[in-house]
Amino acid sequence: MEALSRIKMPVTLLRWNFVPELDEWQLVIATPWYDLKGPRATYGAVIDAFQEAGIYEDVPMRRIFLKSPNDDLVKAIEKESTEGTIHVLKERRSSDAADYSVVFAPFLGQGGFIPEKRFPGTQELRSFLVGTLRIRQRLVDEALEELDHTRSAAIYPVSLSERELKRAGLA
Repeated sequence: MEALSRIKMPVTLLRWNFVPELDEWQLVIATPWYDLKGPRATYGAVIDAFQEAGIYEDVPMRRIFLKSPNDDLVKAIEKESTEGTIHVLKERRSSDAADYSVVFAPFLGQGGFIPEKRFPGTQELRSFLVGTLRIRQRLVDEALEELDHTRSAAIYPVSLSERELKRAGLA
């Protein structure tokens, strides 16, 4: 995101999309540049931005898909996304161990039961937040630091699809 921001690329959607047929995550980026400059120039700008940022070698370009904001896939992803807050609570088991519970509270919706996911330790919690939910490491680190002081933390806004919520056990 930072590399795209440096080249002032307008982004209307940046979302990891799981493709079950390939068993892989793909990064979908919707930008008006796709329509204005064309796909070739837009991909070229992204590659240049990644090279300038020194991350091109680490980015699997075959898993990055640039799209028009009007693309059907982009519209479907926007339609299925739910924004909300991840709430994490810390419960002490003993002087050196803790249990954690995680809930996803959507900003909008019909209301009702909100499932809780429990973790026996910090490492399991970190793995879930970073690996499963794909929350940035920095945000997770800040939340864990907050947990040490107040025993509760919130990460927001988080955008998850219904499929991601079910896979994570939060729906």
